[in-house]
Amino acid sequence: MEVKKFCECIDKNRDNLYRMALAILKNETDAEDAVSNAILKAYENRGQIRAFHKFKPWMLTITKNEALKVKKKRLLLPGNEEVEARLKPVYEHYDELWDVLQQMKEEYRLVVVLFYYEDLSLQDISDILDIPLGTVKSRLSRGKTELKNALERGMRHETV
Repeated sequence: MEVKKFCECIDKNRDNLYRMALAILKNETDAEDAVSNAILKAYENRGQIRAFHKFKPWMLTITKNEALKVKKKRLLLPGNEEVEARLKPVYEHYDELWDVLQQMKEEYRLVVVLFYYEDLSLQDISDILDIPLGTVKSRLSRGKTELKNALERGMRHETV
């Protein structure tokens, strides 16, 4: 892939990559680092991508892998989890749904983000996460149930 086309594709998908990394890391700075690492890695391997319609799933896979590397290397200081839990995410398109997503288990959160926020097919999600299609379907179903229950709990608290 030529450099100009690569840059155009990155510009078009930058928010998607960031959302994916943020869904894994729950930390803006770490998510930015993971996206930067993913873009660099993709740039170095841009000759591997042949079809433009495969670019987004390819980049999301690289971003997922880089985010997991950052997560694995992250140093946890005593009390760090408590501070992170109290901080509200600052996100350009903030909504309550994102808060609810951050409370979900990672395995459900990733599938829900890829399906609803990134508008990817179940097969693409399966490929990106490297899990069977049936697992994607069950995680999406459980994720939707968790979302529904959390949103209903939130609505009950608001009416009290």
